Amino acid sequence: MLNTITPLKVILNPPTRLEGLPGESITLHISLINQGEQGATIDVFIDPVAQKLLPWCPSPKKRVALDPQQACEVSLLFEIPLEALPGNYPYTVVVDAPEHYPEDTPIHYPGNLEVLVKERATVRSPKLTFSLNPATSPAQPLIVQPNQTQTLSVTANNHSSRVDRFRLYCLDLDKTWFTIRYPANELSEVGLVSNTDGLELNPGGQGTIIIEFHYPIDMPAGLYSPTLQLISDNDLEQVFLDLVYLEVKPKFHLNVELDTILGKVSHSPGQYRLTLTNHGNSIRELAVSASSRDETESCDYVCKPSSVYLLIGETATINLTIYPKHKWRRPFFGYGCELPFQINLQDIQALPTPEKLPMGSLIWKARPWWQFLLWLLVGVGALSGLGFLIWFMFFKPTPPPVLAEFKPDSASYMEGGRVRLNWTIANWTGLERLVISSTKDRTASTPQVYSFRQGLPIELSRYCQIRDRNLTCANIDTGARLAGKYTFQLQIETKSAEKPIQQQLDVVIQPKPLPQVASFVARQSQLEKRKPLTLNWNINNFSQLGQLQVIGQLEQGQPTLLKTYDFQKQIPPELMQQCQTPVNETLSCTNVNIGLPTKPGNYAISLQPVSKGSQKQSSLSKTIQVQLKATPLQIINFTLNNQSSEVNPSMFLKVGQVVTLNWQVQGDDIKVKLEPLGDVPARGSRTLKATTNLSEIILTAETAQGQSVKRAFLIQVDTPAPIPIATPKPLQNPSNLLPPLSNPRTLQIGKPKQ
Repeated sequence: MLNTITPLKVILNPPTRLEGLPGESITLHISLINQGEQGATIDVFIDPVAQKLLPWCPSPKKRVALDPQQACEVSLLFEIPLEALPGNYPYTVVVDAPEHYPEDTPIHYPGNLEVLVKERATVRSPKLTFSLNPATSPAQPLIVQPNQTQTLSVTANNHSSRVDRFRLYCLDLDKTWFTIRYPANELSEVGLVSNTDGLELNPGGQGTIIIEFHYPIDMPAGLYSPTLQLISDNDLEQVFLDLVYLEVKPKFHLNVELDTILGKVSHSPGQYRLTLTNHGNSIRELAVSASSRDETESCDYVCKPSSVYLLIGETATINLTIYPKHKWRRPFFGYGCELPFQINLQDIQALPTPEKLPMGSLIWKARPWWQFLLWLLVGVGALSGLGFLIWFMFFKPTPPPVLAEFKPDSASYMEGGRVRLNWTIANWTGLERLVISSTKDRTASTPQVYSFRQGLPIELSRYCQIRDRNLTCANIDTGARLAGKYTFQLQIETKSAEKPIQQQLDVVIQPKPLPQVASFVARQSQLEKRKPLTLNWNINNFSQLGQLQVIGQLEQGQPTLLKTYDFQKQIPPELMQQCQTPVNETLSCTNVNIGLPTKPGNYAISLQPVSKGSQKQSSLSKTIQVQLKATPLQIINFTLNNQSSEVNPSMFLKVGQVVTLNWQVQGDDIKVKLEPLGDVPARGSRTLKATTNLSEIILTAETAQGQSVKRAFLIQVDTPAPIPIATPKPLQNPSNLLPPLSNPRTLQIGKPKQ
C-alpha cells in the first residue's frame, strides 16, 4: 500500500492480507521513507482496538528515527496459537509522527489475518472408510469436563476383498489421558472368536472402536485438536487421519488468605502476609493492592510484589507493608487509632476475581506520656519570643529612613508589558511622604503621592511588606506600557531631614510583534450534533498571545464566539495535553475539541489571536467550512400503561380507568402535541382517566421545516352494567321490638345472629 500524500511514504508487504495455520509465525514487513524536509521520530504499532490479535504479536510497537530522505524497514511478527480458531481477524497498522508531522499523521492501514483450517492429511482409499461419532469441528468442539470420562466411537468399513486388521492411535495427547478398546472380532470364515489389539474385519464388514478420554482434574483450559490415526495391517504405507476438536471450559477458583504479622504499631509500619492459591484451570496474572475502608486514605500501602503470575495449582505469597501517615492523627491516650483496610485484586486478563476479599485493621498505638513535656517547652519558647517581639516593636529606638534599593522589575520591556517598580526603604517608620513621577519622551505625567502620616497607605498595602523595620514594595504599577523612553523618579520626604532623598531610573519599552496564526486545519468536514470538532493550529509570537478566540458563523448568520482560551500567564489547563511547549516562539496544538451550537447547517470556523495589552490586533485566520448535520425527526417511544403503540395500537379501557402515557421525541426545533392534552414537551409522562368520549390518543411531532411524524392509540371504552340495589322491608311495629327503658343508655347494634 502506497501513500504519496504525506511526507511519509509507507509500503506494506503483504499489503492487506496475512494468512497462516495455527502454530505458525507470520511476518509483516513495513518499509518507511521520510520524504519530508526534517528528521522525524516515527511510531509503528498495531491499533489496540484489535484485542483478539494483539496478544499474538510479541512486540506490537516499534519506534524509528529517520533523517530527511532516509528509509528503513520495520517487521511485526504474529505468532498464531495452536488453539486459534479458523476465521478472519481484522487489524490496523498505525504510522504516527506526532512531534514532527502532526498535521499529516497518524496514518491507518487496515488489514486482515486469516487463520486457515488445519488441513487433514487423510489418504482416501476405496478399500476403507471410517467416521467419528460424535462429529466435531472447530466451530463445534467436544466440551471436555475434567476428571470425567467421555467416549468417542470410530466406525470403520472394510471395502477390500481380504480380511484386514486395523489399529487406532491417538497422537498429540498423553497416553494416560485415553484408552482404546477393540471389540471381539468374529471371523465367520474360520468360525473363531478372538480378542486382539486391533479391529479385524471381513471383506465388506463394519466394526466400531471405542476410545475413552479420561481427562485429569488439573487439565488446562483451552482448545485441543488431537489427531486420530488408523493403520491397516494389509497396507502399512496407507495412513488414515482425522482430527478431534476438544474444548476445556475455564474454571476460576482463587483462594485468598490474609495473615497478620505485625498489627499494632507505634513507629514501625504494619506487616501482613497475603497468600494466593490458584485452584482453577487457567493461568492467572493478578495485580495486588490495598486501600482504606474509610473515606480518607490514612496510610500508604506497599505490596511486594505488586503483581503475581500463578500457574495452575500454584501458590504465591505477597508481603503487605502499611505506613501510617498524618502523624497528627495519632491519639495522645487511649486504646489507639484503628485503621481498617481491604485487599484489592485486579486480573490483567480481565478474568473474574473473588467477590469477597480479606479485610484487616491496623492499630496505631497512642503516644507516650513524655511527649507532653515537649509541648510544654514549645509553649515556654513561644512566650519568650512574644516578649522579645514586643520590645523590638515598641521600645527599640528608630533610626532615620534610608532608600536601600530602587529598580524596575525587569531589565527589558516589550510593548504591552507594564513597567513596575521595586524599592526597599530601611527604617520606614520615619517616612512622611513618598512621591513617584515619570516622564515619557520628555513629557511629564501626573505624579503619584503616598502619605505615611497614618502608617502604610491602603493603596500600597497589597504591594508592600514590612520585615525587620524594612519596607519592601514590589510590582508597583506605573501605568507605562506603550513603546518609548521613560524616566522614573522616587522622592522620599522624612520627618526629621530637611532635604528629601531622590533617585532616578531610565527605562525603554520596545515595541512587540503581534501573534499570528501560521496554520489552521480541522480534522472533520462534517459533524453530527453534540460531537466535538477537532482542530489543529500553529501560532507565531506566542509570548505576545493574550487570548485565542474560536469564532463560528452560520450561513447568513452573525459570528458567534465558540471558545476563548486565556494565555495571559501560560497555556490554559484545558490545552495542556493538546499543546506542545512553544519552540522558537511558535505554539503548536493538535486534536483540540471544540463544541458547536446545536443548530445544524454550514459553519465557517476561524481563529482570532488577541495580543496582551496591545492596541493593535492581529488579523483573523483563514476560515474552515464545517457542516453540522441535523438530528432526524423520530418518535423514540410512545406507550400507554407500558404498552407500545407499535405493538398494541388498539386498547380496551373501562370508564374511569387511570392510564399513564409516556413519550420521547427526537429532533431539532420540534413542536410536540398530544391530543387530547395539547402541547407537551419532547419527553414526558401524563396520566388521565378514560371516559366514553375518549376514542383515540394521537402524538404528533413537527419541525420548523414542516416535517412531521405521528403515533396513535385507538381507544374503546366499555361502560360497566348498573348493579341492582336491594330495598329493605319496613317494620310494621318497631315499638314492640324493644321494652321501655327506665334508664337511658347506649345500645350497640351488631349483625343479627344466623
